Amino acid sequence: MSVLTFELRGEPNQRLDLSPLTPTRLAGMKPKDIQAIAIGTARETVTVGDLFKLKGTDAAKLRFLNTDARCDKIGEGLTEGEIVVDGDAGAYLGSKMRSGKIAVSGSAGALAGSSMRGGSIDIARDAGEKAGGVAVGEAHGMRGGRLSIGGKAGALLGERMRRGLIIGRGGAGDYAGGRMITGTILLKGRVGRFAGYGLRRGTLILDKQPKDLLPTFGDCGILDFTWLRLLDRQLKATDGRFKVGYRARRLMGDMAVLGKGEMLILA
Repeated sequence: MSVLTFELRGEPNQRLDLSPLTPTRLAGMKPKDIQAIAIGTARETVTVGDLFKLKGTDAAKLRFLNTDARCDKIGEGLTEGEIVVDGDAGAYLGSKMRSGKIAVSGSAGALAGSSMRGGSIDIARDAGEKAGGVAVGEAHGMRGGRLSIGGKAGALLGERMRRGLIIGRGGAGDYAGGRMITGTILLKGRVGRFAGYGLRRGTLILDKQPKDLLPTFGDCGILDFTWLRLLDRQLKATDGRFKVGYRARRLMGDMAVLGKGEMLILA
């Protein structure tokens, strides 16, 4: 069986809610039933068949072609399978997902991977604000899994993150790791103001010192970290573009809150 493919015919005249299009929900459905699924968000009724050309039958792996920033909630609540996006994605990419894989060749909008619990998301280019942050109606941000961003991440990356790993290769905006509870954020490139604001626990790893370092972080000097060696090996096996090493300048904080988190600036 061939991969079930959704090819966007043209630019939509409204934002689309593509959350119903996941492997679990589409399993066993006939093409005509899939085409009848409502995906519009305005008063005008819009269905899958109105905007997408369908190909293939295997719903275990979905592919979206020619999508743009108006295609919201791709892979929201994903529990199994794989989704490949050849184009851009809108807001809430992979929000609240529990398992599976999502790969995007372009950029993603706000709240990518928000409150996700497991699985992996790979975004080739940029991500909007609050990636790995708190989804609407949730108390915490990312709670497991891996979120990888090839370009720049927006503000509030990993806000109230509780578990998991975020990798950013193009830096991030203001408040990276803001109000983070636990988990690990690894960033290459420049980071905006107030990184680690309200950091309670967890680790924020940077290859450059933040633009405005908060005074509520205490400098512990340059140290060797065995666990960074292990992380470096893991990254080499999965992504040879990010070298961590094992030495870093350790800053403890945020002392304005619990203060048991750490910011590591790679040496």
